[in-house]
Amino acid sequence: MPTPFEYADVSVYVQSSGTTRPAVLTFGVDGGSKTASAIHADIAASLAIATGIKTRLSNGCSFNRVRVALGVMDGEDIVHDAPISVAGTLGTAVLPSNCACLVHKRTARGGRRGRGRLFLPWVLPEGLVAENGIITGSEQVLIQTAVSAWHADLSTRGVPMVLLHQAGASSEGPPDAVTSLSVDGMVSTQRRRLGR
Repeated sequence: MPTPFEYADVSVYVQSSGTTRPAVLTFGVDGGSKTASAIHADIAASLAIATGIKTRLSNGCSFNRVRVALGVMDGEDIVHDAPISVAGTLGTAVLPSNCACLVHKRTARGGRRGRGRLFLPWVLPEGLVAENGIITGSEQVLIQTAVSAWHADLSTRGVPMVLLHQAGASSEGPPDAVTSLSVDGMVSTQRRRLGR
């Protein structure tokens, strides 16, 4: 399904030095009248801000590629897919990639159409997640601060985060602005992210 006009479907690739397969973060942005390459540059710059999510990403990992699929009035999306180099700066051992931090995308829309999720791997330090999966309060605050700074920076750069909708039983409607990102207090697991 094509991306709505002037919106972009973004994939950010995260690579760990200890694995062969990258993890992928997906979200939408409102690109306004920007080109796909300009949106790519804005996303790359937002990942590199001093207070953003690179501060919670293991220093054995990096954001190494961004793919932007920009919706046009008629025809196929315009795609700009290019490498970037933004290294994580967290200097402590982290949980494996299948143990991710779950970030909820919040909008002003009610129901399932108004919610989204984002999984951040390689950001949870060993020892700061209890046996029952609860992330320590102080660590949750640090991650929350970082994702909130990133979310705000996207808006400042003119590429605010949105929820893109797929066709389903209910009317999808236009993309909804993500008003906030909220870090879940419990670790989330994704079996397919564990390398074999």
